[in-house]
Amino acid sequence: MLACGTVKLFGLDEKLDLTTGLRRSKLTHHYLGDIQAESRFECLAYAGDAGISSFVGLEYLSGSIGERSGGFILQHVGSVKSGQTISTLNVISGSGTGDFAGMKGHGRTTWSSGVNSASQVLLEYSFD
Repeated sequence: MLACGTVKLFGLDEKLDLTTGLRRSKLTHHYLGDIQAESRFECLAYAGDAGISSFVGLEYLSGSIGERSGGFILQHVGSVKSGQTISTLNVISGSGTGDFAGMKGHGRTTWSSGVNSASQVLLEYSFD
């Protein structure tokens, strides 16, 4: 099955470790479209000298896709370059609750620069 939509940033809390250059972020997202959900996302990022930032994170989504409702965790691995953020997604095995129990899947998000910008999300998923 395939779910498409947008993700809007709703809240952001960041802390930069000046010693290591690592940035820890806590974000709140609203998903719209095929996925109707709110999420809590925590990520760790590093910005290199070339203006490219790499990040990893986990995001807990709570809401619905079609007739199903519950929660699940997405693993993000991504990068930011020239104001464009691309993140690959993987559903964490065993993380599904409610109607999302047994969910597996993968996908992608793309963001344009700007705090109030929305991203495009594509999630391909199935159930055991």
